[in-house]
Amino acid sequence: MISSELSERLKNPPTKSVNIVIKCNPEMMNFISMVMNGYDRITLPRTRHGKEGILDLLTSPDFVEDLYRILEDIKQNYDSTLEIIGELGDDWLVAVT
Repeated sequence: MISSELSERLKNPPTKSVNIVIKCNPEMMNFISMVMNGYDRITLPRTRHGKEGILDLLTSPDFVEDLYRILEDIKQNYDSTLEIIGELGDDWLVAVT
């Protein structure tokens, strides 16, 4: 599920964090945020567009694979509409716009 581009970037990991952008059912955003908060050392969820169901997930390069496993489980068992729409690496100019 990890794109080849992100996989290549992780071979030379960013020093700050990796920002994964997901789109989900807006009604599931609170649930997904709470699940992610339960893994407080893996990721920090941030709502980008609530009405559109877009969340940023800020994570350490060490936890990207774990985060993808969690997202895959949520997609299979709770929200089949969940999709990764962006992998911003540590590009903060893009991440905050």
